[in-house]
Amino acid sequence: MAAPLKTPLGFNPIPNAHAPVTAPAEPAAPLGLLDQAKATFAKVNQFRDDLNLPNPGTYEGVNREVKNTFLTNHVFDGARCDITKVLTPNFQVTHSFAMGSATGPSTYNFGTAFIGQQSFLSGNLDTDGNVQARANYAWSTYNVSKVQAMFSNTPGHSMLQLEQDYNGKDFNVNLKGVNPSPIDGTGIYVGSYLQSVTQQLALGLEAVYQRPTPDQQETTWSYVAKYTGQDYIATAQWQGFGALSAAYYLRYSEKVDLGTEIQILTAGGRREAIATVGGKFEFRRSTFRGQVDTTGKVSAVLEEKIVPGFSFLVSGEMDHGKGQSRFGVGMMWEV
Repeated sequence: MAAPLKTPLGFNPIPNAHAPVTAPAEPAAPLGLLDQAKATFAKVNQFRDDLNLPNPGTYEGVNREVKNTFLTNHVFDGARCDITKVLTPNFQVTHSFAMGSATGPSTYNFGTAFIGQQSFLSGNLDTDGNVQARANYAWSTYNVSKVQAMFSNTPGHSMLQLEQDYNGKDFNVNLKGVNPSPIDGTGIYVGSYLQSVTQQLALGLEAVYQRPTPDQQETTWSYVAKYTGQDYIATAQWQGFGALSAAYYLRYSEKVDLGTEIQILTAGGRREAIATVGGKFEFRRSTFRGQVDTTGKVSAVLEEKIVPGFSFLVSGEMDHGKGQSRFGVGMMWEV
C-alpha cells in the first residue's frame, strides 16, 4: 500500500484544477445625489412611521375647542329666527330673520348648502345685496381645496380667498391667499405648518405676508405650541406684532366643557391683558353657554329644545365696564 502524499507546509492544493478561475467582484458604484436623497427620505419616513405620531389638526384650529366654549358666535340681541328646510339628504335651504338689534338694522338672509361625498357648496344672500359663497373639494382624504368669496356694494368689502389644506399623517400644511393679484402681487398670503413631535406635543409656525400696494409689504411670523392630554388641551401662541396668548381646554365630562384664555398685547409699548373664562353645559333638552372676562363683560346663551327640530334661544350680555347691556330671543326651526 502506497504512503499518502504529503503536502509541503504553506501549500494549498487546488481542489479542481480544471475549474475556471472567477474574477473578483467589482465594488458597487457609488449612489448618485438623487438616489442618496431618496434613500434618506425613505429612512426619515420609516422613522416617522415607527413613532406613530397623531395628526395635530390645523394651525388655525389649535384653539377650536376653547372657542367652542365661548360665546363669540352665539350671543345676539333683538329677535332672531332661523328656519331650515331639508329638501334632499344632500341639499338644504335656510331663511334667517333678525330685527330689533341695537348694533345693526333688521335683515333677512337666504342661504343654501349642498353636502356631497367630496364637495361642499354654500351660498348666502342678504337684504343689503351682499353675496357670500363657499366651495370645498376633497381631492383625497388628505388634500382639500377651498374657495370663499364675498361680493358687496360697499367699496372695499368684496373679498376672494383661495386656500389649500394638506393633512399628513403627523402634520398639516395650509396655504392661503386673500384677494391675490397675479398682476402686481398685492394681497395677503398666509402659510402655516403644524407638526407633531411627540404623542402629546405639536409645534408650528405661520407666516403672513401682506402687500396692500406694490410699494408696501410686511411679513409677520407667529409660533404655536399645543399639548394634548387625556381630557385637556393647552396651547401657547406668540404673534410677531407683539401679542402673546395662552389657552386651556378641559373636557370635564361628556356634558361639561370648560375653557379659559389670556391675551397679552405688548406692541407699541402697550401693556394690556384680558382673560376670559367660558363653559358649555349639555342637559337632556337644553344647552347653556356662559362666559365672563376681566373687562367686566358677562354673557350667557340658553338653547332649549322644545320638540325635535325646534329650539328656543335666550341670549343676554352685560358689560359692567361700559355700563351697557343687551338681550335677545330667538328660535331655530328645522322642517
